[in-house]
Parts: sequence; structure tokens; C-alpha cells
Amino acid sequence: MVDPIANFSSRTFAEQLHTTFNVGMADGSSIPLELTSVNEPAAPAGVEMFSVHFRGPRAPRLPQQIHRFQHGKLGGFDLFITAIAGDDQSTTYEAVFHRLRKKQP
Repeated sequence: MVDPIANFSSRTFAEQLHTTFNVGMADGSSIPLELTSVNEPAAPAGVEMFSVHFRGPRAPRLPQQIHRFQHGKLGGFDLFITAIAGDDQSTTYEAVFHRLRKKQP
């Protein structure tokens, strides 16, 4: 079985900026996170590097681990996120992608 995010690129996420991703909780509920940015620094040839930032509610703060995401266009997938910032209103999470670029036929 192919992991859906294996086919996701920075462009996949950029096309979904400012949309909502729902993250599943252990109790069956979900927390909405808004995709707020996609960052793609310069990378060596053959390497794909990018990060995505999501903003969610201040509480509950999601632990650093793999979470199940659900999105209207992208479907369901698992993603490792880390809280990187927070204030009285929200928490910002980051997921980092660093992998070999697929060779194009």
C-alpha cells in the first residue's frame, strides 16, 4: 500500500493554503488546523526539502508525534508534526519534508 504523502510535494500543499485540515484525537474528536505557509528553501540537486506550518487552537496542544490528518481534497494521511510557537490565541505546528527527489521518466 502506497503512503499518500509519498506523492505530496510543496506544490500539493501550496495549492491548499489557508484551508482546514482536521487532526484526529484519541477520543474520536478532531482539531481543525489551518495551513498557513509552505516554505521551500534551496536544496541540492536531487533533494526535496520543504516545510509546512499549521495554526490551531491554543489548547489542547497536540504532542510531537505522528497524527492522522483529514482534508477535503487530499484525503487522509499520517504526518509527524511539532509545535514550534504559541501565544494566547493559537499554536503553530511544523512538518518537515526532506527526501530524495523522484526521478522523472
